[in-house]
Amino acid sequence: MRLPSEMSRTQILVECALMAALSAALSMIPGFSMPYGGTVSWFSTLPVILASLRHGARWGVPTALAYSLTQLLLGMSNVVAVPAKTAGAMALCALLDYVAAYTAIGFTGAVARAIKSGGALAAAVGVAATGAVRLGCSVMSGVLVWGEFTPEDMKALPYSLIYNAAWCIPDVAIVMIGVLLLSRVRQLALLRARLGE
Repeated sequence: MRLPSEMSRTQILVECALMAALSAALSMIPGFSMPYGGTVSWFSTLPVILASLRHGARWGVPTALAYSLTQLLLGMSNVVAVPAKTAGAMALCALLDYVAAYTAIGFTGAVARAIKSGGALAAAVGVAATGAVRLGCSVMSGVLVWGEFTPEDMKALPYSLIYNAAWCIPDVAIVMIGVLLLSRVRQLALLRARLGE
């Protein structure tokens, strides 16, 4: 089996495009949705994360960006439903809830490679780190765009953190379990080789 460094640019491009498309398809499988947005999906970001783990941020970030744009198109009804109803608020929602949040997962491979131990643990740390960035983007959006929905007896920041953690942490945990399980599959020796295992 050839290592990713021996693959042609065309092969990597096709693989990453397929991973972005598979993630988009998985995101359409119904999961648990929160009332004001945020969904616990069934491994929807896993293919994009695998592309990043296999090929690094150079390929992972564009793959994640492509996925983020599909999510933006699929979630456009949320963007136009922002309380302020201004172009600026809609743009901020699109940027924080979709583009920045999902593009961040393209850095999973770069984070994993920075961990000296390598292997499945490094991959799990990469997933957790980029998941934390996703959570941070959603929390900022909750404060800056969706703050109107904060209950009267709470401040916007803690409410947004609690609300977004309720869906983001389980979603990231599901993907982390998927990465850990797949890192043990013999056919994915390429993934283990790239992570130094």
